[in-house]
Amino acid sequence: MSRKMSTKPSIRPILEHEIAHWLQRRAAADLKGRALACAVNARNFLVRAEKIAKDSTIVSYFCATHATEEAVAAFVSACKSSGYPEATAINLHDHKEKATVSAFAQFISGHLHDAGLSVAHESAEDALVARLHNGDAVRYYPLGLHLFTFNEDSQNETHIDAFEGFSALFGSPEDMRRQIVNRSTFRDKALYASKGGAPAMSEDILALQLQDHAFLTLGLIWAAIDVVNHRQREPFVIQVLCAINEVNAGFKSKPPGPCMDEEDKSH
Repeated sequence: MSRKMSTKPSIRPILEHEIAHWLQRRAAADLKGRALACAVNARNFLVRAEKIAKDSTIVSYFCATHATEEAVAAFVSACKSSGYPEATAINLHDHKEKATVSAFAQFISGHLHDAGLSVAHESAEDALVARLHNGDAVRYYPLGLHLFTFNEDSQNETHIDAFEGFSALFGSPEDMRRQIVNRSTFRDKALYASKGGAPAMSEDILALQLQDHAFLTLGLIWAAIDVVNHRQREPFVIQVLCAINEVNAGFKSKPPGPCMDEEDKSH
């Protein structure tokens, strides 16, 4: 699926893409309980964001951001129900903690995009495949979270490299958490009038926001689907969840839960 689209505020080409239809079918078939409900909500809010875009850029943006929050909840709920106790520390009622998850997903997505990874639908197998360029050759792999790792040893579950890679984007842990707080409250600032006046958003800015939230939302729904189909715990998921918990621990007064490395447990 390409990330290029016009600056008109519409994500209909994304929502009507065969990959989006695949995600809708597989979410209905594979997800259960809260993960399923949140995945359905996420897609519905993307549809609402597209439909209202021409009438109200602000309301459209609200729907898009809410779609991403619902997709975060779908992913975290899928992890909780699939044997990842590391996910239990993530409070889905806390906008800051959900913003950490979406920011981390965007960080990973950016790396994969820079690496030239793209996703295609294999109609014969009705499956998604990862497409990577290796020089002049193109290689295809069944798409799955098992393909990714932050560590040289892909079976190493430690989250240190994942946390350091993410935090390096911000300059310092304080700046990192400050920007996550801003991310978690930006929607309110964009929606509600303040002393500075009523909020406004141009169609061009909305188009970019809708595109980013659509890809991020669909990516998180895919991750939820992939997690519930794991036969065993994936080290990459543990790396990411524990790194997210370390970020969120800075917002709390107590440790984040079962994500300490063996070296930490010995102290």
